[in-house]
Amino acid sequence: MILGIIVFIFVYGLINYLIGKRIYKSINNRININSKLFIIIFVLLSSSFILYELIKNYVPTLINKILYFIGSYYLAFLFYIILLFIISFIIYRIFKNKNLNLDLYFYSILLSLILVCIGTYFSHSISIKNYDIKIDKALKDDVNIVLVSDIHLGEVIENNRLNTLVEKINSLNGDIILIAGDLVDSDLNPVKEKDMLDSLKNIKSKYGTYLSLGNHDFYTGEAEELENMLSKVNVNVLRDEITLINDSFYLIGRDDTTVKRYNGERDSLNVIKNSINNFNADKPVIVIDHNPQYLDESINNNIDLQVSGHTHKGQISPINLITDILFDIDYGLGKFQNTSVVVTSGFGTWGPPIRIGSSSEIVMIKLHN
Repeated sequence: MILGIIVFIFVYGLINYLIGKRIYKSINNRININSKLFIIIFVLLSSSFILYELIKNYVPTLINKILYFIGSYYLAFLFYIILLFIISFIIYRIFKNKNLNLDLYFYSILLSLILVCIGTYFSHSISIKNYDIKIDKALKDDVNIVLVSDIHLGEVIENNRLNTLVEKINSLNGDIILIAGDLVDSDLNPVKEKDMLDSLKNIKSKYGTYLSLGNHDFYTGEAEELENMLSKVNVNVLRDEITLINDSFYLIGRDDTTVKRYNGERDSLNVIKNSINNFNADKPVIVIDHNPQYLDESINNNIDLQVSGHTHKGQISPINLITDILFDIDYGLGKFQNTSVVVTSGFGTWGPPIRIGSSSEIVMIKLHN
């Protein structure tokens, strides 16, 4: 563990040294800057996120928030500057022009900053995604489902953003509200300090609000405390549990597989279905499962609809190319035999509060025969 941390810090430091050196040369070629001042600023920026992780349990919330914001934005900038510097290096090797080389690196810096600004805008722009899904098993009535996931309450997503989300949800007049995990960003302390969950009790629907826990909810180390807090704001947490809604369809909420780090393995769908008296296989079954990676079990159990999040649709391009490879479906609506699957890009963000190539979204699903 200690060796891994040492290796990480060494590699991260080396990358930042090389990047910082190139940034200084590129800017200084056009604008004369004080080298000592540049070093101080660059070290503060590049070390902010690591510093946040090291001291977050020992300092006031305000300091945590400042370090988190600075550090996460810097990581987004670092991600794009590395990509653009690699492209610039390839172009330089082709044309072998020193002046062109410095220009390319300088404009890479500007473009990285622009992308971070654009990404910040898109992370705050909420889109509504609509899906119309027909199932074979009989429903008593059509069901309008509002789905949201990956809210990531904490240092970045706070009361004001959550209030906006609740207003948007209520404007859709859903019959039932499903939250597919990662309500919290991994630290429950800022959520408690600012009573962030209170807004959730203002959500209005016919059948209520139901939530399953995602990996970040478990990362808090306080999943049971979170469950208790949610029960006080009218949110039903389904932890490998099943419930019958309006005598029309079953709803199953599954713990994320991360639960095995804390409380052992999650229950199988068969075990969950058999936990309810007189399970009727002719009624539709909807599953909330945060991570869409494990679809086979839902398909094999003839689940009618699974809703998931987790992927953020990559959150920042071109990471979406990676999630597209890793998951059978990383975003949107898919059909696997008799099982429809909806994966949302989520409402909040993890790490850098930016989105490039994805949007902050709420999903509206019309389920019918």
